[in-house]
Amino acid sequence: MRLIEPNRYVQLKASGRLPSPKGLALAIIRLLQSDDYKIEDLVRLIQSDPAISGELIKFANAASYGHPRPVASLSKAISTLGTNRVRVLVIAFSVLNNHRGGKCPEFDYERFWAHALATALSARELAPFAKINPDENFTAGLLSSLGKLSLASIFPDSYGLLIDKSEGNMTHLIALEQEAFGSDHRELNATLLLEWGFPELLVKAIYYAEVPEESGFLDGSRIYGITISLHIALTMAKICVSDDGARWAMLPNLYTKAAMLGISREEMNLIADNITSSWYEWGKMLNIQTREITSLAELLATSQPREKLSATSCEWPSKKSILLISKASREATQITSHLNSNGYNVKYASNSKDGLTLAFEFKPALIIIAMHETGIECAQFCKALRSSALGQPFFVIVIVNRADDGILSHVLNIGADDLLVTPVTSFSLQEKLRSTFKIIQLQNDLIKERNGLVDSAGEWAGANRRLTLVAMTDPLTQLANRRHGMDFLSAEWAFAKTNNLPLSCLMIDVDHFKHINDHYGHHVGDSILIMVATLMRSGARSSDLLFRYGGEEFCMLCPGVDLEMACSIAERIRQDVERQPLTQVNINIYITVSIGVSIMQPKHENEEALLQEADTAMYCAKSAGRNRIVSSLNMHKYNSIQFNHTDGILKIDRLSKG
Repeated sequence: MRLIEPNRYVQLKASGRLPSPKGLALAIIRLLQSDDYKIEDLVRLIQSDPAISGELIKFANAASYGHPRPVASLSKAISTLGTNRVRVLVIAFSVLNNHRGGKCPEFDYERFWAHALATALSARELAPFAKINPDENFTAGLLSSLGKLSLASIFPDSYGLLIDKSEGNMTHLIALEQEAFGSDHRELNATLLLEWGFPELLVKAIYYAEVPEESGFLDGSRIYGITISLHIALTMAKICVSDDGARWAMLPNLYTKAAMLGISREEMNLIADNITSSWYEWGKMLNIQTREITSLAELLATSQPREKLSATSCEWPSKKSILLISKASREATQITSHLNSNGYNVKYASNSKDGLTLAFEFKPALIIIAMHETGIECAQFCKALRSSALGQPFFVIVIVNRADDGILSHVLNIGADDLLVTPVTSFSLQEKLRSTFKIIQLQNDLIKERNGLVDSAGEWAGANRRLTLVAMTDPLTQLANRRHGMDFLSAEWAFAKTNNLPLSCLMIDVDHFKHINDHYGHHVGDSILIMVATLMRSGARSSDLLFRYGGEEFCMLCPGVDLEMACSIAERIRQDVERQPLTQVNINIYITVSIGVSIMQPKHENEEALLQEADTAMYCAKSAGRNRIVSSLNMHKYNSIQFNHTDGILKIDRLSKG
């Protein structure tokens, strides 16, 4: 990850055009960067701005958070939202309110904010697949493209030219930015976010979100998952701000990207429904231009929407069924006779109402309707046909009595695909059918290719999910492995520190495990580890992460849990293990565990210090006789401890009194 060179960054800031939090938002950032801030200070600070106070209370009461009782006070709103979300919202209000428009004509400011909001909401929904807190991913998504807004604000004339030249290609845009400015929007974005106090893990994920293949992050790692979730969120956001025709073409790409996190097509469709409904509601609250859009499942089930058709996509049946809608006439008889003689299965209707009924009943691939005849309501027929997903695939040819640009435009606007000019001769009809068949065949191939991509994405999602599970799971106990656990600890540490929340750690060791292994054999030892893992998993909360730290040692991370509650969880686990013997060959082997408990404190420099303190407390528990709990508060009673290993049983040379 590259940042803007410091002197260059000073110059950019000096321009006064760089998007940045102003006033209250800046004061909140500074307050939350201190380790000893108080919630009361934050409440007083926000109360100085009645408008933002009102917005925060409104968000706390928003349906998207699902709170059962109305929030009336600012302190309750902050408690409900959490300090991290409050910071994000205040920053968003500040930057949004000061940059709703600008001087770069090629930069669509309304679309930018609609895209940013959709990215944030998408990132929030995808957070569980990336094993990250939803609020943190929301933050990352909301500000993931801020560098582009920054460049458009600082260089409004030249950046507009780059947007046109890049033609929507992100790699090309980055190269153009480097050539023009000596840096790019990713570097500027990362520099801004680090200055505002955002965790480096998130900043790195944002930096590589547009081009994750450049990151070099290890598959299955936490930062890889976050980066891919943001990459998918950016793709979903692009779908949100596009029309149905463009969305239709983007779906295979979305499903392929979602598969990188093991998300199936069905899961992505449900996620997308949540995103689009939230996007519309949040847009109204933030006064950002959003709209209700067609669900992905419905869009996937249809052929390409009409407004973007270069040709329609309909399945041509082997019988080549054709529906002719025309008043009884000599011309209608001649057309029917010609089609029948050439092996087509012709259905006939003398009015548009009966024609619509036959269309949905027999599902002909081609419909010919005489627009020039009175009594045939061609426009109403096409509108009714296209209003249903079932009517999308039909290819409609309209018979007209003259051909000019006006007639052609009208025919396409009402939902037809082509026209045929009277008098309709056998030759003109045959030529029109021949060209139509070619178009239909091409579209059949397009649909098959598209569906193949979608199906392949589904298979890839399943494979990736299995591979990710293997990479994150201990094969013996089926708990998370150490790699996954340490990734989780890093993320929860950053979140707890940012939001001034508790984070507890339990280190759990099976007592006398080496002695058991030596006496009964490794197969019994493995059975004990599996049994203990199962018992501990049943004693954990859904938000806790239990992982195998190594050998017979396990670790449990408990976000939002204070020391007293963590000790209660540890005691429940200790009792459950003690009460459950392992039965082997008519004997019961009774197992106990020693547990060390620690909680994140200001003295801890990093997450490793928290882990080490729990580990030390665990060894204190073993030194005190095993089958007990020692917390970081009472382990000072044990000092100058030396351990000897004899026959797999830990011996204590000296235990201080106190």
